[in-house]
Amino acid sequence: MELTTLSGPVSGIRHSTETRGTVGRNGGSVKTGQVIAFRVGERSAQIKLADVPDIRDGDEVTLAGREKNGVFKALALRNDKTRAVYTIPTTVGYLMGVTLIALGVMTLVFLIGVVFIAGGLWTLYEAYNYTQAANMLRG
Repeated sequence: MELTTLSGPVSGIRHSTETRGTVGRNGGSVKTGQVIAFRVGERSAQIKLADVPDIRDGDEVTLAGREKNGVFKALALRNDKTRAVYTIPTTVGYLMGVTLIALGVMTLVFLIGVVFIAGGLWTLYEAYNYTQAANMLRG
């Protein structure tokens, strides 16, 4: 499915904090992200980011993403008033994807490599989508 853009004034901003992670015997990691839901014009939109973007009711924004179940799932957001672009960094995604594919090639003889290769390709695809969304708004 192709990425599209959505532009218009923001209203009804709601945000929540999403926490996920693991805790084990030797420690763990916890990551916190922000989920922001709002309307752009008359359409519902949502974006997940590491930090809260600087948007207010009435600001003109442009989103890049996809429509899913009546909600525009944005991968990147640009505040047209301040020209700030908010997106998820993709470098780690690209590195993880390449690492999974390399691991998959090395373990292909055990057939588990197919799972690693599939996971690596999916990770690269997702990182590419986030990069494309950010480039659509920067260009």
